Amino acid sequence: MPAPLDLLLAVAGVALLLLALRSSRIEPRRWRSGVLLTGCLWAASALALDLLSSMEPVAAVLALPWLAAAGLGLLFVFSALAAAVRDGPSLVGLLALALGAAMVAATVLATVATGYAVGGHPWPVVATVVLLLPGYPGLAFVSYLLYCLLQRRADPRPEPVAVVVLGSGLVDGTVPTLLANRLDAAIEVWRAQRAAGRDPLVLPSGGQGDDEPMPEGVAMAAYLVAHGLPSGAVATEDRATTTEENLLLSRDILRSRGIDGDGHLRVVTSSFHVGRSALIARSLGIDADVTGAPAAWHFVPGAFLREFLAAVTYRPRTNVGGLLLWSCSTALVAYAALPR
Repeated sequence: MPAPLDLLLAVAGVALLLLALRSSRIEPRRWRSGVLLTGCLWAASALALDLLSSMEPVAAVLALPWLAAAGLGLLFVFSALAAAVRDGPSLVGLLALALGAAMVAATVLATVATGYAVGGHPWPVVATVVLLLPGYPGLAFVSYLLYCLLQRRADPRPEPVAVVVLGSGLVDGTVPTLLANRLDAAIEVWRAQRAAGRDPLVLPSGGQGDDEPMPEGVAMAAYLVAHGLPSGAVATEDRATTTEENLLLSRDILRSRGIDGDGHLRVVTSSFHVGRSALIARSLGIDADVTGAPAAWHFVPGAFLREFLAAVTYRPRTNVGGLLLWSCSTALVAYAALPR
């Protein structure tokens, strides 16, 4: 790359890093922090590849989107295969497998279309734009991953008015390991608060599914009491069927007990669910710090992928606009790469 472009990438990378750190400090529940950090990573990777390798400038700039798209595609493939091994084949699994394979194939073909654009004909431009479309969801996934990592590193504030535990479903009417990990994490939070001289209410939240013999919140409350929490420290929310309802109905219970429902809460959920829970809490106007409980490693990739896809649907217009902008940008890059 020309020296001025190298300097521009360096300045942009530093500026985006500073903006990301500032955004995360002011409001850690904004996905924007992850987007800014992705921009910083993009600039830094393009600059490093240009300075340390003989890669063509266009390839250096597109390296991160290509890798992100391929990585997201492989995650689709892995999740689909893992689900098929665990639960058997399904239509959703086959669609995920096909989508992942298509994303990886499109990324490989995009490198070829860009690398062998010849003669000034328009087809390489069209081919590159179409085949680079997976780069946008790939970059969005990277930004969501970085946002979630920032969320997990954020220190929760002391003195929450209550600890809300989000449900995840019962198995044969009992608390499974995934949900038990959340409850155990909530118990640790309560004990730490108790040791500091505070006594926050612990509020397990979850309604009753069609295949469950009792509301999830009831089973969760029984688990908490059986593991050492005084019954007076536990209040049960037993109607929620979504994360939004978990938070809203829990806040209603707090207010009905004379507790400041607008005070900051500690929300406990699984590690893969932290990022989306924080986004939901912010969108509902609920002041909450989210704590992640451990989950089995083989469960995390597929669960995190579902969380990302669900989070993307919160801003459909933003993502459609981003995809259009990405398409136009790749068209310009592809056109610029054509020999004159």
